[in-house]
Amino acid sequence: MSGLVLNLKPKEKFIINGAVIQNGAKRTQIRVEDDNANVLRLSDAIHPDDVNTPVKRAYYLAQLLISCDMEETEGREKLAKALAELINVFRSGDPADRLAKAVEGLANRHYYSVMVQLKHVLPAEEVLLSFASAKAKTVEEPLLMQAG
Repeated sequence: MSGLVLNLKPKEKFIINGAVIQNGAKRTQIRVEDDNANVLRLSDAIHPDDVNTPVKRAYYLAQLLISCDMEETEGREKLAKALAELINVFRSGDPADRLAKAVEGLANRHYYSVMVQLKHVLPAEEVLLSFASAKAKTVEEPLLMQAG
């Protein structure tokens, strides 16, 4: 049995090829047999105001491709560039493996797969950004003391 199986909660919304669909009052299971259908649960979507890091920007680009809110050629180019930039940062370990799978998903036009892989990179990005923030503070403190 191929395809994507969606286990939906009551009233849960999702998008298939740009159309918003809402489940009824009961839990439901739906199988989308077409591997080329773009499917996005709205619970997996991120709000544009929350797109504030490089991984979230790439995730959001994949989301826009799924929801058909961005022209595919432009979106694929932007997403490929974003993934290439992330690969330059995360060169080893699980994040690098996940990014390689995301690139593969992009090549196959499986944008939800790209989102799934990027979701797993988010914790590594958070650690990296918190480390960079802490390092910046330790550099700022002596400069503030000298200025005072």
